[in-house]
Amino acid sequence: MSREKRIELYLALALAFTFICYLIGVFILYEMTGIESEVMRDRYWKDVVPLFEGQIPIMEYPPFALIFMAIPGLFTYWTHSAFIYNIGFVVEIYIFTIIGLELFRRIAERYGVDQIKVMLLYSVFIVLMLPFVADRYDIIPAILSLGAFYLFITKRYIWTFFLLALGALTKVYPAFLVLPFLMLFLIRRDWKSMFQGIAVCIITAIVVVLPFYLIEPESVIHFITYNSDRPLEVGSVVATLIYPFSMIGMIDVSILPWTDPGSYGSDDLIGPVPDAIAGIMSYVMAAFALAAVLFYGFIRNKRGRNDEALFLMVSGSLMVVMALIVFGKVFSSQYLLWAMPLFLLVIMMCPDHKFSNKLAIVLLAIFIFTEVNCAYIYAYLNGGTNINDLCMILMLLRNLVVVYAMYMVGRKMWEVYREGFSGKDLENCFDDYC
Repeated sequence: MSREKRIELYLALALAFTFICYLIGVFILYEMTGIESEVMRDRYWKDVVPLFEGQIPIMEYPPFALIFMAIPGLFTYWTHSAFIYNIGFVVEIYIFTIIGLELFRRIAERYGVDQIKVMLLYSVFIVLMLPFVADRYDIIPAILSLGAFYLFITKRYIWTFFLLALGALTKVYPAFLVLPFLMLFLIRRDWKSMFQGIAVCIITAIVVVLPFYLIEPESVIHFITYNSDRPLEVGSVVATLIYPFSMIGMIDVSILPWTDPGSYGSDDLIGPVPDAIAGIMSYVMAAFALAAVLFYGFIRNKRGRNDEALFLMVSGSLMVVMALIVFGKVFSSQYLLWAMPLFLLVIMMCPDHKFSNKLAIVLLAIFIFTEVNCAYIYAYLNGGTNINDLCMILMLLRNLVVVYAMYMVGRKMWEVYREGFSGKDLENCFDDYC
């Protein structure tokens, strides 16, 4: 066994230990206070129990998400214990986390990047975001998207778009990642691969969605229309930007707590101004995501080096995801997991080590800031109407760092367009796949 694979094994065991510690914490909290994790409260009681009793639950998520929620239930539902289901769910999340670890090792090995450094950084990111990794399912579409990228650089294009389609049918955002991949085929004039990719996505969507629609049409319709009338979530970038104006009396806002029957399961900022802004943010978000794709296409069309092409591919994909996060009506902390693998790919693929190190530090700051904010705002203050001016300012500061990270990547892409990478093109490592 090579040194890199031995380190990978040690990291997998270390991550297993942290997941076990997390489960012990969930158990102690549940036994002492009766507080359930989100997996227990929402996934088990709202989704898994109705499913195993013969009903298709109506969720805010695409229908394939139900498959990943049901898999732990196949092994645990007979216990009729929400906590036992939680254990099964965390095991599933751990498996996807280790798949991500292996994918990063293979990608690093393929392109001559320090495998140990990449795996260590990935593991640190996972540990820092552990409450969101283990208590949500967002890491699953993130790893599916990472797998799609690995298949893409190994020229298995049909499987690439199949995984992206499954990711989009689990959590919508990977549907936007299809666009940078298609843009590359458009630049190359590879019409066959482009139309094959589109066809694979359409066929996969039909095969997955149609059974759900035939059995329970509302399970498909609900997730499509769910966010259309949703207000601004308090943690969204736009909500934290406009809130300070209420502190000086310029606008009137209030917080609708997640416990309110009229809420969307989150603490939301409401009032004449935030409600008006919420009505257009979906269009703004889509426009910026499309602009990110066009920005990538413009720059990629001007640069021919293989190492530049690969960096621009991962950076363009990251810019698309960041557009969804920064300009969306909702910015739940787990959304950072969408961008985390892409951030790490950007750090890996950039030969400018000063930039890579700075971006890694900024990303670490974002994750730490997020955990501290959530501990204070939601664990200590219990969120809802207890959210005060200090809370909103703390979330604003975190969001400004997130925007800065997006700016760093966009500026680096522009520098590559203007100046390119210095030194010799690493053609032996960077095959022209991107």
